[in-house]
Amino acid sequence: MPYVTAAGILAQAGVTAPTAADTAWATTCAAAIEGALTTMLNGATLTASGTAELNRAALMDGVGAYVDRDAPHGILSLGPDGDSVRLGADVLRASWPVLRRYTIPGIG
Repeated sequence: MPYVTAAGILAQAGVTAPTAADTAWATTCAAAIEGALTTMLNGATLTASGTAELNRAALMDGVGAYVDRDAPHGILSLGPDGDSVRLGADVLRASWPVLRRYTIPGIG
């Protein structure tokens, strides 16, 4: 069972009438979150409460990734030619507190 879906991302982001582009981007974001979680969990078994916690965090991460394409936030810097630069952030920023309990030996 996935932790986050495109439909969940769109609903949480308040997109009531998604375009094909919205759906495609939400699908990409959900796949990125799912792939990162699979890699980080590396077969770890979560408790029921851990699963619920990770579902919530994954949805937050998915919505964060979804709105990043239009968000003016981030660390901006003006380059020598006047170009602005946005630095990326970890796509699992909301999920890390949960992941640490299941992926770091001795914690959990």
